[in-house]
Amino acid sequence: MDSFSMGGLGQMIPIKGYSTFDPLKHCWIGSGFKAEMFQGLQIYHNDKIMDPIKRIAEETEEDYQTLEKILKDAGVVTHRSFLNMEKIGSLENVPRPPIAPRDHFAVLGEKIYAVTPGIPGHADVLKKIDRKNLEIADVPDGTISTATMTRVGKDVYWDVHKGLPQEIVQKYYDKWTEEGFRVHMSNRNYHNDGAFCVVKPGLVVSLMDVQDYKKEFPGWEVLTIPESTPWLTSGFHDMKHRVGGKWWLKGEEQNDQLIDFVNTWLNDWVGYVEETVFDVNMLSIDQNTIICNNYNKQVFDAFKKHKVEPIIFNFRHGFFWDSGVHCITQDLYREGTMQDYFS
Repeated sequence: MDSFSMGGLGQMIPIKGYSTFDPLKHCWIGSGFKAEMFQGLQIYHNDKIMDPIKRIAEETEEDYQTLEKILKDAGVVTHRSFLNMEKIGSLENVPRPPIAPRDHFAVLGEKIYAVTPGIPGHADVLKKIDRKNLEIADVPDGTISTATMTRVGKDVYWDVHKGLPQEIVQKYYDKWTEEGFRVHMSNRNYHNDGAFCVVKPGLVVSLMDVQDYKKEFPGWEVLTIPESTPWLTSGFHDMKHRVGGKWWLKGEEQNDQLIDFVNTWLNDWVGYVEETVFDVNMLSIDQNTIICNNYNKQVFDAFKKHKVEPIIFNFRHGFFWDSGVHCITQDLYREGTMQDYFS
């Protein structure tokens, strides 16, 4: 019995998603790691390395629990991924925790697309999904995900990774078109949810010059905000160059041992935070409620105008994990249907 066919052992998780702003009812939340996984290794007794590592571990889980409470208080059923990493034998091939299910799965219509062979730690949720709602997509990891796909009813905006074979692109373009979607493709080669957010019908928050919004979202208000990175606001230019722009941990900018450890052994854990803008990485609970990573006056003024209530969620180590609130979740079921918002 494979890991995907065990759902009959418990209640099935319903699957549906047509728009990013429809009422959210079931949501998948990731998880971090336990520092105890490094027990038995020499580095476990090195405070310069382990003190910040323990802080990341503890505060990351605290923040996941805070997010889970926000969602449960809003009536959302939550599901968690956990990777069994009680102990590792060496620093070779340390698995990345299931921090961001958003990057590996996509719910479109009444299907959830998962990448073969799957991501360690995600089986606990996948085994609760009926196989009739699950499609294993034989594509590179992250190619089909709701980080790269934005759903607005009938319209789907899919950023296609450069280098993805044309026959694969055509296969899914044809499949989704036959299902009634209008598929808009781009080749920016980065995540949509780090570039723009469709907050509700009539409002988009975006970075500058992402796409032709007059054509793609005619008549909608598009609030453009400047790109910003932790390096521009923090002044930690030295660390930026030492970590290749990939990660940042506040207060550890001069911790050579930690920087060398992460760069050498946890390189797969971090992303490329220099190009991430968390102001657009938001999760809608419904058309009038949205979870965001921080306060932005320009964005919050637009929310007030459009009767959207923001909830600030501080993912304290987002600059280490290169993840905002949209990244660390995956909506599994939203109410709503395939509406045409542009007819």
